[in-house]
Amino acid sequence: MTPDLQAALTRLQEQLQPLRGHKVALAFSAGSDSTLLLTQLAALYGTAAAGNDHVAGNDHAHTEGGVYAFLVSSQLHPYADVAEAQALCQQFKVPLEVLTLNELPAIANNPPERCYLCKKELMSLLWRQAKEKQCTHLIDGTNASDLLVYRPGLRAIKELQVFSPLAEANITKAQVRGLLEELKLAAAQKPSAPCLATRFAYNSTLNVETMRQIEEVETKLHALGLYNVRVRVYPQEHIVRLEVDPEAIAQVVAQREEIVALLRSITGYLYFCLDLEGFTSGSMDKALKLEGREFKCP
Repeated sequence: MTPDLQAALTRLQEQLQPLRGHKVALAFSAGSDSTLLLTQLAALYGTAAAGNDHVAGNDHAHTEGGVYAFLVSSQLHPYADVAEAQALCQQFKVPLEVLTLNELPAIANNPPERCYLCKKELMSLLWRQAKEKQCTHLIDGTNASDLLVYRPGLRAIKELQVFSPLAEANITKAQVRGLLEELKLAAAQKPSAPCLATRFAYNSTLNVETMRQIEEVETKLHALGLYNVRVRVYPQEHIVRLEVDPEAIAQVVAQREEIVALLRSITGYLYFCLDLEGFTSGSMDKALKLEGREFKCP
């Protein structure tokens, strides 16, 4: 392990150590951030398999307290996340509870503060379930890189006093992936998968059927070997905009007919564009800058 990753791991373990002896709840998505936290919390509470030198708690002894993982299943998230979460929690012997939530009524028109409204509902639900387990802490996977971009949901996390150990330990997304590589977990290579509402232009009506179609198309694009993929839609203009990594643009052009056929499967759209700038996380937020909105962390 490189000195940088070792230092990051040490900082994370220092953040988690005070939780020892408490009951804690983990907001789990099976993404890279929450998977890294799962491994460290499992070791801290003695559920991880012995012999792994890259997890917290070298003695692997059981402690008082416990860790509970909660995954929220909703129409805004890929369905595959549930199966992945169940497999990971079984591997690390952490109990998982799958909850359901329908955020759509609160964000039907996809307002710019959508992420705040969703996160407030989601974390409130998790806190209710966590308290039923007598948990004293609710933990999420916000990392240091998230603090540098437009994330309205961070305000809800702060308001509800959710603990974000990765951010507190100043661990970046790249370091999260590096640590998962050391643990030889597939989540290290898993592309980020934010909620499907991020595929819609702000102030446009969210459509569940379109979300499922976008999810299917993105899955098929990944199967073609494309890594970062976003299919963005503009319902009023009937436009679909495809983002891929810049180095993959040539592949998209070479497979133009096949990819256009996939995009055409999204009902109600007429124009199909390839973004020459390439994949940009949160690219829909650029429109907010034109409206003079400030991008501030909470």
